[in-house]
Amino acid sequence: MKFLFQAPVAAALLFIPLMLVLPRAHAALGENVASISRDHRILHAQSQSVTHRPAYERHEMTTTDGIRIREYAASDGTIFAVTWSGRTQPDLKTMLNGYYKDYTDAATRHTSGHHVLVASTPELQLRIVKLQRGFVGSARVPALTPVGVNPSDIE
Repeated sequence: MKFLFQAPVAAALLFIPLMLVLPRAHAALGENVASISRDHRILHAQSQSVTHRPAYERHEMTTTDGIRIREYAASDGTIFAVTWSGRTQPDLKTMLNGYYKDYTDAATRHTSGHHVLVASTPELQLRIVKLQRGFVGSARVPALTPVGVNPSDIE
């Protein structure tokens, strides 16, 4: 007997279960920059660096399992974007915080290509790419993004 999965179901089966077994990151979109220090401790990050830009700071850490996480904080201390890359994904439910539902909605509506998930709404700009040996992702909240910061600035 042949079973056929609809593309949205297949996308959800690909992306959502991964979050159940992955290490937890606790900085989240919309939270204060103080949560970054908490991440460093909880994830036992091996390194952390801060790059200062005129309108924001980029905080970068690498977890013990090799996930590189970059968190972008506006001058008022609000995290407006996060990016990640590594063999696994960080805990997206925690990282996306109140924007997690936008992600799950996008995953269930996803119909093209099982390796790329893109969600573009006024509330959230999200892109996750499943590579042969890992993941690359980014999430940005346009309403929290400082004036003068281009989406291409978020790596």
